[in-house]
Order: sequence, then structure tokens, then C-alpha cells
Amino acid sequence: MSTVLAYLEDTYKLIDKAHVEYIANDERGYYCVLDSTVFYPQGGGQPSDVGTIEAKGVHLTIAFVSFVDGVARHYGDFSSVSLEKGEEVTLYVDEAPRMQNAKAHTAGHLMYTIVESLDKNLIAVKGYHFPDGSYVEFQGSPSFENTETFIAEINTKISEALNEATSVEASLIMPEELAARWSNIPNNLPLGKPLRVVTIGNLHPTPCGGTHLKSLQELKSVVVTKAKRQKGNLKISYKFE
Repeated sequence: MSTVLAYLEDTYKLIDKAHVEYIANDERGYYCVLDSTVFYPQGGGQPSDVGTIEAKGVHLTIAFVSFVDGVARHYGDFSSVSLEKGEEVTLYVDEAPRMQNAKAHTAGHLMYTIVESLDKNLIAVKGYHFPDGSYVEFQGSPSFENTETFIAEINTKISEALNEATSVEASLIMPEELAARWSNIPNNLPLGKPLRVVTIGNLHPTPCGGTHLKSLQELKSVVVTKAKRQKGNLKISYKFE
């Protein structure tokens, strides 16, 4: 079986029902696997959601969620209640960290799509969208000569997008359609299979499985703070609120 990832449909959905598949443990501890989840599993540079699972009137704390072989593992102490396969439970995602992570991820996408649009020699290959120390790494040889000038140009474009309260949309498209809309896409995308992409206003769509805001209006600011070469890549750091 594989876990249905309900959070992909709505970042703002924090409560949902699901059914127990099984309880198991690994090196991290005990975890519960469900048939669906609104909890985001850590990955793609984004932290996992936290919250609780209510089962038989007992609230079980979920401190971490991971995604392994198509299954979401919800880690917590399940010793206080006996969970059987098929039993219905209620999931509660903590709102504050969910929305903070969505802000960080959306801010990162805004920044790196603008960077890619300004300098087509740069392709984003790694993101760290944690609230503390957020950054995106790019492959390629930058075409700009002055780093400070380039940072200023990025921040100007970011401010313009924020002032326009630009929409943020997630949708499923075919890789071939993505390639037609933007030439600099990863070369390892599976062909013939729908791909989830996030599009911010008129910027190019980018593949993503994370949680995002509905509009840039929910961001007060996004600012690139520095850019430096690191292990052959260009690391661009940003702050947001």
C-alpha cells in the first residue's frame, strides 16, 4: 500500500480522518502508518508537520513524520492505546509550524524562480526551506559579474511580486507541458506521468511536492541576504516573514 497524501490538495486543511494500516518501529522509534495523511513528511528541504492523532479518545503526540517507500511514518508513543488495522482516527496538524513552513517554502520558490529567470545559466538543485537559515543552491556558472548588484536585482523583483499580491497555484501537468513552458527543467523527470508543479504569478512553473501559501499577500517580506560559491554551487540565502 501507499499513503494518500491529502496535504497536497490543501495546505490549509489541518484536520482529517484516516484509517490505521499498522504500527511498526525502526531506528527512530515506533510509528503509525495510515491509509491517508494531512501530515507533511520531512523532505524536499521542508520540515515535517507535527501534531496529534486522536484514537479512542486519546490524543497521541506526533513529533516527526517521514516518507519511506511511498508510506508516511507518523512517529510517536503508541503504547497508551491499542490500534487495529482499519480503525478510524482523527489527525490534527499544528497550525503555527505548518504555516511557517509553507511561508518558508513559498518564499524559497519565489526567490529561486526569479533567480532562474534572471540568469538562465543557473538551475536550482537543492533547497533548505527551514525557518532558520533558509537557502537554495544552484548549479551552473553565473553570467553576472557583480554579486551585490545581482542580489539587489533579485530583491527588486521579489518586492515587485509581493506588492502585486501574486497568486500561488499548485497543479498537475505532464512533464512534456512543463518542458514546453520552461526549458531549464531537471532531466530526470519521469515522462508520461502527471507532475505536480507550483506556479507563482507569471513566473515559470517548478516541480514541487511541498506545502505552499495561496498568495504572496501572506508574506510580509522576502529578502536575499547573501550569495556565495560552495562546493561548486552557488548558495543563495534568504530571510522571510
